[in-house]
Amino acid sequence: MTNIVDTLRAEHGNLERLIRLFDDQAIAIQGASPASTALLVDATYYLTRFPDVNHHTLEDRIVESLLKKRALPVALGREIEAQHATLVREGHQLLQALESLIREENSSAEWVEFQLRLYGERLRHNIAMEELTLFPMALARLDADDWDAIVRGGPTPSADPLFQTPVHERFRQLHRIIAREAECGCEDDDFPRPIPH
Repeated sequence: MTNIVDTLRAEHGNLERLIRLFDDQAIAIQGASPASTALLVDATYYLTRFPDVNHHTLEDRIVESLLKKRALPVALGREIEAQHATLVREGHQLLQALESLIREENSSAEWVEFQLRLYGERLRHNIAMEELTLFPMALARLDADDWDAIVRGGPTPSADPLFQTPVHERFRQLHRIIAREAECGCEDDDFPRPIPH
């Protein structure tokens, strides 16, 4: 059903906006203010709560439906599912590390910055793989009954707390920064800045 794939593609666009915001700001964890680091916590919290709970699980059900029909190479299906599992695991580890950094515990700023960049690249790779392989195969090989089973096979999806209206209270500042970045391509003073070398 094209509207399910359209929704997933729109969510990919939102995820890419979040990753680009990280890239544009150069993710300077060292020397960042506590408020800036708190925004990174909110962004990571969002990534571990909405995509992992709704978006990736729906894609996993699409993978399973295609595998049952032998319409997707098993290795490719398992790779997409493994990517999702890795994003869940590393996202939670990253969130804990960012929270430790705010509490000034033993997290290394350099390690956290590396992990954040790695997480972004893994998410970007997962998006590209699904756009190039999973979605075209699903649109070509799944019928209306398959799509109905996919939708019925999981819980009712929750609203996106960052990119849908109303924006959840926790994400209002992050939403404002993303919207401002999208409108003018300019940087926001609330997000971390790179440290000059």
